Amino acid sequence: MEPFDDMKVIYNRLVPFRGFTAINLMGVVFARVEYRPLSAAILRHEAIHTVQMKETAFLGFYLIYISEWLWGLLRRQSSFAAYRAIRFEREAYRYMADPSYLTRRHPYAWASMSQ
Repeated sequence: MEPFDDMKVIYNRLVPFRGFTAINLMGVVFARVEYRPLSAAILRHEAIHTVQMKETAFLGFYLIYISEWLWGLLRRQSSFAAYRAIRFEREAYRYMADPSYLTRRHPYAWASMSQ
């Protein structure tokens, strides 16, 4: 059983914006209908975000996420580069292809993701 088997996924045409596949909001994944069904790797990526959110009491996740993105914009001048530099995203992208990652993941692993 994958850690995302019981994850709530809502397919729609509005959220996330075009150009994105899915977004995790408070542990619920919103995905564009054209990507139905989501791949196991994308679901695992979003499951990693759910664990990160729980570790930071949800609000902390969004505060850290937005502040790191804004800092990246100031440093890189590219929205995409700033997004990929966020420690939460670095962890999720690095391990989304690893089916066993969440079973052996250390708490707050995102904090050690270097920029």
